[in-house]
Amino acid sequence: MATAEGTKPEPHGTRAPIVARQARRERIAWVLAGAALLLAIAIAAYFLLQPKKAADVVRFPVLAPEHTRFIINGGHMSLSPDGHNLVFVAIGKEGGSTQLWLRSLDLLAAEPLPGTDRALWPFWSPDSRYIGFFTEDGKLEKIPVSGGAPEMLCDAHNGFGGTWNRDGIILFSSDAKLLRVSDAGGPPTIVASPDAGSQELFYRFPQFLPDGRHFLSVIAAGPGYVARSFIGVSSLDSPKAERLFDSSSNALYAPPGYIFYVDKGTLVAQAFDTKALKFTGMPVPIGAGAGLSVGARYGYFSVSETGVMAYQPGTGIVTSQMTWYNRSGEKVGTVGEPGPYSSSALSPDGTRLASGMGENGARDIWIYDLKQRTESRMTIGSEDNHNPVWSPDGKRVMFTSNREGGRDIYEQTANGADDAESILVSKGRLTDVDDLAADGRYVIYDTAGGADSELWLLPLFGERQPFPFVQGTFGARAARFSPDGRYVAYSSTETGRSEIYVQTFPEHLGKWQISTNGGSEPAWRRDGKELFYLSPDDKMMAVEVNTGSGEFQASAPQALFQAQLVQGPSWRNRYVVSADGQRFLTLTPAGEIVINPIIMVLNWPSDLKP
Repeated sequence: MATAEGTKPEPHGTRAPIVARQARRERIAWVLAGAALLLAIAIAAYFLLQPKKAADVVRFPVLAPEHTRFIINGGHMSLSPDGHNLVFVAIGKEGGSTQLWLRSLDLLAAEPLPGTDRALWPFWSPDSRYIGFFTEDGKLEKIPVSGGAPEMLCDAHNGFGGTWNRDGIILFSSDAKLLRVSDAGGPPTIVASPDAGSQELFYRFPQFLPDGRHFLSVIAAGPGYVARSFIGVSSLDSPKAERLFDSSSNALYAPPGYIFYVDKGTLVAQAFDTKALKFTGMPVPIGAGAGLSVGARYGYFSVSETGVMAYQPGTGIVTSQMTWYNRSGEKVGTVGEPGPYSSSALSPDGTRLASGMGENGARDIWIYDLKQRTESRMTIGSEDNHNPVWSPDGKRVMFTSNREGGRDIYEQTANGADDAESILVSKGRLTDVDDLAADGRYVIYDTAGGADSELWLLPLFGERQPFPFVQGTFGARAARFSPDGRYVAYSSTETGRSEIYVQTFPEHLGKWQISTNGGSEPAWRRDGKELFYLSPDDKMMAVEVNTGSGEFQASAPQALFQAQLVQGPSWRNRYVVSADGQRFLTLTPAGEIVINPIIMVLNWPSDLKP
């Protein structure tokens, strides 16, 4: 074959495969484009034809936007009453803050809602024009779907769900109570509050019924915390709740007359008479594999008034590898096999590691002998045991557990030979043990209240009465005693973002901000001359500390290396540091975390027909 001057003939058999691959890629692109077009047509046809003619059930997935993921504990989604829009919470794949995203069901991509950083638990106005939501710094806000800046309505510390009626009343959960506020904003008033006489613990996730006066809510009651909740129906005129049924999930009502909730991993619908306020049928499965946060009492689902439903299967267990790194970020070893690890602690002599392991909600404490490279299980049971802390002599381990129903503090011998001893009973207030002083005289713990978590101290002598150490309308957590017992390091959001602080102990004689651009999860070097923490982008930070002059002095923070850490719900700590400060054992991701898409279902009532 003749060739042009200065060019080389193509080797025999090269061009044909290239052309074929290009043709295949073009065919695939056309197929995908055609599928997207058909999906858009199906959705449009549903909304156009639905009032006139019952449509077939249509299901399709909604994926997290590019470079983001749905949050690990799932849910945080809400369908507009007219069924045209889905709002959900997403976060960057490498961490950062949460944000609201809006997906119009007749479009193929979601759009972020500006100004909704650190947003949680969205819900809709009855006319589908506004979205209400909570913020991590304890506010209730609303934002117009048509565009515009969010508007702050009122304070809402530790918010868990809201609902909005046609009279302009927003009913929401805050600090375990139900409050109401005008949708124009203003001071909220209490509608329902936990009753000590009936051992009520909290009210969450209210939803108005069609009359706009009665509402459903999740109520936890009894001497314990886990699996002791029910769905109650109350009224703005008479907030005393009538018990409908026991449930670890929230419940939503939707036309043509059903209450939805998650039962044993399945989303079910049950016929309900809104005038008689009673069920008129048996539960019918409607969405297999729906996720559920037992701790929050929140099922991963939402339902509109127009036959549109959304649900999300539960997230897989967060798997990590406990990995040693030096100060330069070089990998120098591992501990154990990959698994669902949580916060860990090194024994005082550095030879053993205590770590929580298991799915969140069903963890046990395991002890790893770092010299013999063996492991043994310290706690055994179906309860959730986590956040281990060693006693000064290395013989016992203190930890958080829900074994008696509450989230309380226990202690047990490290070899698991005896039964756990109760150290602090929370009496309904969630607690997470943070640290034990080097002399063994004080336990410091946080109240695990989210945006307004507090730090408390429990003396292990005398009358053993807890007392507050850090209080306020902000979150303080992850406290660590200095090795000499004179200071406490902790993280706090008092400036609007998480920073590291140090205070004198036990008296409040001085306080210093250590981090300069955000920080969390502090840890001391064993000699107290260095303090470590994580930056917002998970860099391992180091601060030199000097107390020799009798006054606390800290150097400017220095970045040591970029840590690779598992992401998820709030952690007490995702790393531990060796006694000399030269190595860091981190919870490094072991494979990609699988977070399921949201499943959209159009015309779900057709699934209920025999």
